[in-house]
Amino acid sequence: MYRHKLYLAFALLVSLAVVQATLSLWTSQTAATHVERSRIANQMLAEFIALGADKQRLKVWLAQALLIQDQAPQTREKYLQQMQASIQTLNKLILLDQQLAETSADFAAINTQQQTVSILSTNISMLQYNLQQKAARQQREPLDPAHTWRLLIEIFDNLEGLDLKHLIAEAIELQKSRSEQAEIRASEALQQARLLVLTTCITAMVLAIWLALLLARSVYRPLQQLLQGTSALAEGQLDTRLPEQGQQEFRLLARSFNQLAASLQRARNKEAQYIRQTEQIVTDRTAQLQEAIAQLQQAEQRQQRFLADVSHELRTPATTIRGEAEIALRGADKSPDDYKLSLIRIVETTAELTDRIDDLLLLIRSEQNMQLHFKQQSVQSLWPQWLEQAQRFCQAQQVSCWSDTPSATVLAQQLYLDPVKTAQALQILLDNAVRYGAHRPIHLAATLQQDCLQLSVSDSGIGVEPAEQTHIFQRYYRSAPARQLRPDGLGIGLALCQALLKAQHGEVKVQSPLHQPIPTPESASTAHTPGGPGSCFSLCLPLVETSAEQGVTDASDDH
Repeated sequence: MYRHKLYLAFALLVSLAVVQATLSLWTSQTAATHVERSRIANQMLAEFIALGADKQRLKVWLAQALLIQDQAPQTREKYLQQMQASIQTLNKLILLDQQLAETSADFAAINTQQQTVSILSTNISMLQYNLQQKAARQQREPLDPAHTWRLLIEIFDNLEGLDLKHLIAEAIELQKSRSEQAEIRASEALQQARLLVLTTCITAMVLAIWLALLLARSVYRPLQQLLQGTSALAEGQLDTRLPEQGQQEFRLLARSFNQLAASLQRARNKEAQYIRQTEQIVTDRTAQLQEAIAQLQQAEQRQQRFLADVSHELRTPATTIRGEAEIALRGADKSPDDYKLSLIRIVETTAELTDRIDDLLLLIRSEQNMQLHFKQQSVQSLWPQWLEQAQRFCQAQQVSCWSDTPSATVLAQQLYLDPVKTAQALQILLDNAVRYGAHRPIHLAATLQQDCLQLSVSDSGIGVEPAEQTHIFQRYYRSAPARQLRPDGLGIGLALCQALLKAQHGEVKVQSPLHQPIPTPESASTAHTPGGPGSCFSLCLPLVETSAEQGVTDASDDH
């Protein structure tokens, strides 16, 4: 079985790793021992050299003291302490060296050095004692310098017939030899450890590669088949099956894979069938729901538009009627002709209101275009009506209204329009100019602009931001300053005005802020009324091309 092969390969690798670790540990300990012996030997050599140097310095100090009577006991004590410290360090190092000794030659050399250190320790003690005695006697009675020098020299260089200088030199030479031998052994031990570790590493690598190749050959083909099968499943090929052959583990794996693929295929078929049924049900229900929502939205939109249009369109004529009545009732009693004139205006406005109600009812009921009554008229006949409408509305709102008399060229132009719908659009602009112009003066003008007549209503109110000028003609849209100034507005006036003009092949334009102030009678065209940036809304009415039949000025046509 493939499992047994894996166990055997792992056991071989673990055994090799244990052997390699054991050899590495042994070689590292051996190398560490030789390195430590080399370190001790070098340190002992340094201590012997330092001991000889300190003894020589003490001898020089004694010569100076005898020749020039220069007593410096602190220097003497310093050298003696350093020598004692060197003796103590050498004793400790000898003990460590004994623990690491391996051969009889090592033990013989250690005994020799131990005897040398013992002799030197005795010499230093005697030297310290004699120096102290000499210093004490010198204080009581002078000593002969020559006698003192000979006595101390014997103590410095001889002890029981031993030449201390020769003894120290031999100890240094012996320690140099032992230090060199220790370094050689340490280098050899490190080289052996390196060679052994390298050999075991190469052996382990070769064995691992051999086992890996052996196992890979037996596992590559089944794994490749399994990889291809899983890739096919990932791509949606659920009918993929693997051959059940090879080792027992791979046969079981292939059998499990085939069972899984079969289960997934059955589940996908059921899911696809269920999805088709669900999609069909969802499609039917969605169609029904969309149809119901569309009907509700259409009904709601018709209702909202109807209510919004009615609320806006009824407010303006009602305001005009109320203004006419208030003018008639304001102040002292008027003549019957004045009352009659007011009633006539109220009747006209009421008729206009009735027409607007009919148009709105027609829009909400049939969703068709509004009924228009086109007529060809000259600007000369329409301008007095527009001016009277503006002055009458502004007078009712107690707002000044100024106008410039159009030129003869302008008055001679012919228009093809619905006068009532045009007056309705003008009324919307006048109402906005009064409400959003903070009741400041309004200017009415008629000018030619390319192939259309431009009927403009200008104010000095809050104006319209450039970024909002493309949105103000949308139904129910209101800018932030407009909402702040008039919270009860619905934002449909300009949308209705634009619809009225488009039905007559015209358009509504806006210019804000104004580059020229609104002219007033007191200042002709230079002074301007204090206020905001102002705005100018223009009704652009297309002109009628003049023909040879100049006598035909009024022609009617219903659309």
